[in-house]
Amino acid sequence: MIAVFEKNIYFYGKHAEYIKALTKNIEGITQGVFFSNLEVYLVAPIIGKIYGRKATVEKGESTSIHTEQINRVKEQLELNYRIIMLLDEKEKVDSEMRISRAFRYDRDEEKRKAGDEIFEEYALGGIEVLYEKVIQDAEDDSAYMKNLYKFVEEFNQLYYKDIEDDNIYDLCKLAGN
Repeated sequence: MIAVFEKNIYFYGKHAEYIKALTKNIEGITQGVFFSNLEVYLVAPIIGKIYGRKATVEKGESTSIHTEQINRVKEQLELNYRIIMLLDEKEKVDSEMRISRAFRYDRDEEKRKAGDEIFEEYALGGIEVLYEKVIQDAEDDSAYMKNLYKFVEEFNQLYYKDIEDDNIYDLCKLAGN
C-alpha cells in the first residue's frame, strides 16, 4: 500500500477552483463533468501524463478529499500511481529505477518522495487540462457539451497513440523478478 493515499489530499489555489468548477452543477444540466473531487483525482493524473502536463501546488483557497473517500478507491489510485511511475521519463530513467518507484518504495517515504511529487504534478496538470478543455471557454450549456464531446474524442486519440500495453506488460514482468 502506498502511504500517500492514507491521508487527506488537499488542492489549493487555481487547482481547488478548477476542481470545484469541474464538479459544480452547470446551469441547465443537472451535474458537472464529475460528481466529486475524488472522481477528478482518479482521472487527473492519467490525463496529465497523456497530455504531458505537470503543474505545481499553489497557495490560496482549498478543497480536499477525505481519507474515508480515498479508502474506497485506494486500489485504483495505486494502480494509476504504478502506471505513471512505470511510464514517466522512460527515455531518461532506466527501467530498474522506474520499477523501484512503482513497486518497491511503497513504505519508504524518503525513497518514494520523488514518485509522489511526479504523481502530484501530473494530477495538478491533469486538473488544468480538464478545466481548460471542458469548462474554461464554455459560455453556455451547448458550448459546455460541445467542449466535453471534443475533449473525449481528442483524449481517445491521444490515449491510443501514447500508451502501449506491451511496454507496461514488459515492465510488470520485470518487476516480478
